[in-house]
Amino acid sequence: MFALIDCNSFYVSCERVFNPKLRGVPVVVLSNNDGCVVARSPEAKALNIPMGAPAFEIKDLLASGRLVARSSNYALYGDLSARVMEVLADFGIRQEIYSIDECFLDVTGIRDLEATLAKARARVMQWVGIPVSAGVGPTKTLAKLASEHAKAEVSGIHRCPDPGPALTAWLKACSVEDVWGIGRRLGPKLRSAGVETAADVARIKDTWMQQRYGVTGLRVVQELRGESCLPLEDMPEPKQSLCVSRSFGTMITDLDDLVAAVSCFAERGAEKLRLGGLAAKAMMVWINGNRFHDDPTAGGSATRTYATPVDFSPTLVQDAIRIVRELFCEGGRYKKAGVLFSGLSVVAGGRQESLFIDQEEVERQARMMKTLDQVNRHQGRGTMRIGSSLLSQRWKPLVGNRSQRFTTSWDELMVAR
Repeated sequence: MFALIDCNSFYVSCERVFNPKLRGVPVVVLSNNDGCVVARSPEAKALNIPMGAPAFEIKDLLASGRLVARSSNYALYGDLSARVMEVLADFGIRQEIYSIDECFLDVTGIRDLEATLAKARARVMQWVGIPVSAGVGPTKTLAKLASEHAKAEVSGIHRCPDPGPALTAWLKACSVEDVWGIGRRLGPKLRSAGVETAADVARIKDTWMQQRYGVTGLRVVQELRGESCLPLEDMPEPKQSLCVSRSFGTMITDLDDLVAAVSCFAERGAEKLRLGGLAAKAMMVWINGNRFHDDPTAGGSATRTYATPVDFSPTLVQDAIRIVRELFCEGGRYKKAGVLFSGLSVVAGGRQESLFIDQEEVERQARMMKTLDQVNRHQGRGTMRIGSSLLSQRWKPLVGNRSQRFTTSWDELMVAR
């Protein structure tokens, strides 16, 4: 038996934790550079604001005070997510963190399951301040479907029926697009074949589904019938690549601005590699112009490969800067840049040995990065930085309505007066 725990309107709920005045008020959270809507409160949904709506389309609502907008605050959202998941881990036999606002729990054999989940919801609300709902089913797919029903329940908990006529009737009320693994991409294709509800999907012949959509499609059908074939993933699969990129808050024409941006991306990427115990065999850097502008859309990409996987910030930043200098075009107007690390391998039991590398130097670099990460972890990210990332701040995304990073920045802690 599985339970899918979903944080309700997660980004908006995070904003409300430290600003109770936003409760009951229509609120939206905007994407990087305040471009479009990426999260909506129930009150904002009642105003018929669609997901992905450009910010300029809701400017009248914002100006009239009928709607409140907040810039994305991913540092806050990530920290509160970690706290929620830590609390929920106590309520299942095992846990799989599926996304920033969802996790699966193995609740097989738990007595009085509804009471246990009610306790979990209450504890998350009390300890973190985030409302959550819970869907329960014999498979992960059914649990995810049930979680959508749970949001409309007063209890915040919904359990799908056991396999049989009752489950078939329950699935008839779910459209094909609502099924996990189908969505808007495969939904239209299945509808063209006469498949309109989740119940219709469950009735599809195994051979027909597998021939057209492979093993993945077959598993969806079996899961909807109540046959569990998607086990919990206690440990996520090792990443194959890691990307750090941003759209700039303004058009960039100066090389120093571009160097500062890419230095930040390479530095942050190296930090993420070390956090995951990974090192990269290759790094690709790209810069893009604005395709909607008449000026030259100068841009391009280049890749640097390494004989031995690297996670040392100075090396990665220096190489990223070299690439940017090669790609930069005078007169070009740049809107976005990014760094992609690939060929990732796990660094376990010390650094990988090589006949062509000074092992003492490798160990020295490892100690240096360990110290750097410890300082930034305890004193706040960015306490210790590589100098080139400080050349300019002009590239940074627009965050005119960002709330404070209440839980991750010493300078932005809440103050009692």
